[in-house]
Amino acid sequence: MPVPHYGVWVSSPLSFIAERAEIDPRSPHIELKFKNTLQSSQTFRAAINIKSLDVESRLVFWLVDNFDSSTLPDALSNLQPGFHKISQGDGLGLDYIRDGLINLPDGELLEHDLPGPNNDIIDRVSPILDAAIKSKAKMYIWGSQFSPRPDGIHDVHMNQGSLPRFDNGVKQDGGMLFHFGDDGHWEGIFMAFASQRTPTDDVKGTPLPESVELVDQLNNAESAA
Repeated sequence: MPVPHYGVWVSSPLSFIAERAEIDPRSPHIELKFKNTLQSSQTFRAAINIKSLDVESRLVFWLVDNFDSSTLPDALSNLQPGFHKISQGDGLGLDYIRDGLINLPDGELLEHDLPGPNNDIIDRVSPILDAAIKSKAKMYIWGSQFSPRPDGIHDVHMNQGSLPRFDNGVKQDGGMLFHFGDDGHWEGIFMAFASQRTPTDDVKGTPLPESVELVDQLNNAESAA
C-alpha cells in the first residue's frame, strides 16, 4: 500500500526534543518543531522515529555531510515554503535504493539510547539539527503529512522493504536535507529500520523473495571488511 499524504515540506527548523529511554522506552521520537519560514506565525511538528517496535529495534543511519545538491531535481529549488504533495512520476520523491542518494553498506546500526557520547541515534542526529537551527538553514523534509489535521509530518524514514502490513512505496522514502546558507553546503539525514529489507519490488516497494534485512547486510559487510 503506497504511503498516504506523501510529500516534501520546505521549512525552517526551530527546536527539538529527543525522547530518551526515561521518557519513552517503547516508541520514542525526535519531536522537531518548524515553520514554513522563520517569519511565519504557525508552528508545525515532525515526529521522527528513533526506535523500531520490531524485536530488532535499532535504526540504520546515514549522514551525508557534504551532499551533492547537483543530484537534486531543479523543481525542488523552485518550491515555495510549505508542504507539497508528491505524485508518482513528478521526480520529487526520494528513493534510497534507486536514486543513489546513499550507499547502503555505509549505514550505521544504532541503538535508541545508550550511556556515553556519540554512540546512539540521538547522539548522531542532534548535532546536525542543532547546527541547522543555529545557522537558520533551509530544511526539506520528506514523509507523510498528518491527517486529518495537516499540522505536521511523520514517516521520515525509508518507506519500502517492510512487511505487507506496513505502507510500502517506490519513490516515497522519507528523509531530511538541510541547505546551510552561510557557506552553501548541504547535509542529508537518512534513516531506516534495521529489519527492513532490500531489494524491493519496482512497483510496490515490497520486499522481493530474495531480499535480506538491512541488519544482516550490514553485519555481513562488516565481517567481510
